Amino acid sequence: MADLLRTLGRAMLLDDQAYQAWRERPNLFLRGIVLIVLVSLVAGILSFAVTLWLQIKPVDVASIEESIHQSLEWQLRFNPSFQDPAVRNMAEEMLNAIVPMITDIAAVQAPLPRGISGFLTALSQWLSRAMIAVGGWMFYGALVLIFVNLLGGSAKLPDFLGMVALYAVPGLLGLLQPIPCLGGTLVFIGTVWGIVVYIKATSVIGGLDAGRAILAVVAPIFVLFLLALSLVVLWGLWLGFIF
Repeated sequence: MADLLRTLGRAMLLDDQAYQAWRERPNLFLRGIVLIVLVSLVAGILSFAVTLWLQIKPVDVASIEESIHQSLEWQLRFNPSFQDPAVRNMAEEMLNAIVPMITDIAAVQAPLPRGISGFLTALSQWLSRAMIAVGGWMFYGALVLIFVNLLGGSAKLPDFLGMVALYAVPGLLGLLQPIPCLGGTLVFIGTVWGIVVYIKATSVIGGLDAGRAILAVVAPIFVLFLLALSLVVLWGLWLGFIF
């Protein structure tokens, strides 16, 4: 285990020998899956705790009502459209209808105790995060491998995926995401760091130089963007034809 952790640490520093050591370990694809899942779960554990707390704590109707009143007061003070008496009366009537609705909804008893249902909700979100990470890793990795081959490199898909899974390790900084201000900065650093590791891993496993590795990693983003843009244009043309 200590040797594995040292290999991962050196890989984060872009040590060529560490990438070769990771590549030579058995069951590369399986280790990639395990790494993606573990990093996703560890990085999301604080978010899981926060979600669990929000799910199990009682609904503070008074706080919600106060927030709604503050929002309305801000609109009355600064929004020109709310200076119209008719608009003001309509907003106040909506407020008088919404607050009792919130109270009634908060009083509804769920089939399961609040603690159990809240735990299951937080757990499902926590686990789904790992599953989404695995799906994205496999889908995007397959696209990158296509460009690796087009650019003169070569690798088998399972080996390629197992190697580029190293990109997930900087994602451990996501553990600090709930920290105000600092958390977002650390997540951004982890994301950039992960991209650099992905490019390095692509270069090693695909036999590409740095320039072609960068192109292979970035190209699928432009392809997906162009595809999405084409779909939006076609959707707009279709709507225009119908209406």
